[in-house]
Amino acid sequence: MSIGLNWALYINRPPSSHSGRTMMILAPEKTTTEGACILIVDDDEGVRENLGELFELVGYSILTARSATEALQRLGQDNVDLLLTDYRMPGPNGVELIESARRMKPGLRAILMTAFGDTFTEIESVRRGAIGYVNKPFEADEITNLVARILALRGA
Repeated sequence: MSIGLNWALYINRPPSSHSGRTMMILAPEKTTTEGACILIVDDDEGVRENLGELFELVGYSILTARSATEALQRLGQDNVDLLLTDYRMPGPNGVELIESARRMKPGLRAILMTAFGDTFTEIESVRRGAIGYVNKPFEADEITNLVARILALRGA
């Protein structure tokens, strides 16, 4: 069963207890910006785990959060270079999280992921501070290349 991420590297791991799903992924080439830390925010544990594993494979430091509230706490405690957040989550959505996070850390880069994208959501996310926007499902190289390009803009 897919979780909305279309990757292809074999990770030999049982399904997570939360999502009950496994994933087969193929890691892209290393495209990391040395020392960069990504905060991955998604209410789906399987998505957090799989994105975390993908970005660790290509050399990033990873933090995760299951909600906007938890993400804002992490941002207050940790040095984060990029916020990668889902749009639909219980509580504040990803666009609201990006707006709050950018008020806390004005230079923070942010990418909004969504399976429910439309032109309004994309425009609103950019208006509120997102630098990148990606529709689920996406390929591993698509998300890792987007992250690398956005971090390169910052010079991280």
